[in-house]
Amino acid sequence: MGQAKRRREAGERFTHCRTCTYCCWLPRIEALDKPAYRPCTHISGGGCSIYGKPERPGACAAYECAYLTARLQDAPERNRIPHPLDCGAYFHRDPVEKVIFVFVDPKRPMLWKASSLPDFLKMQLTGGFALFITDRGRQMVVRDVFTFGEVLSRDYVALANSEGRPLDIPDFVEF
Repeated sequence: MGQAKRRREAGERFTHCRTCTYCCWLPRIEALDKPAYRPCTHISGGGCSIYGKPERPGACAAYECAYLTARLQDAPERNRIPHPLDCGAYFHRDPVEKVIFVFVDPKRPMLWKASSLPDFLKMQLTGGFALFITDRGRQMVVRDVFTFGEVLSRDYVALANSEGRPLDIPDFVEF
């Protein structure tokens, strides 16, 4: 029996998020007037203090982290998606378009490339999804496996910075 199951059966509060708050820290959340790369003011005790409460914005309530969704739905890919804290990135699928939005932790920007996440994302690319990657204030769209291989082999953020290109997300500051 796994640790999560033992904790649940013992009546302990259990969340697959652990202490991950990437979704409350990395993206811009307009409903909360929260800029990108800044922690949400509602983060408390390693999680969201307004989770499940009426004041929680619809954008937050509708958001579904792919890792968490796969776990809660007992999806077949649940064991192929690494925990965001283990790979330094999180992602979600757009509910309408065939787009996967990937957000990279700017404090550990290369970790996701060395994890099992790229293998999973390659499978999604071959299934017709596009990737929209946000990394250290830069954004890029990847539509094929060849381009994704290039993204994995190079640090395009460092290249763009060295060329003096403006940031795609002006809120970003080096950590």
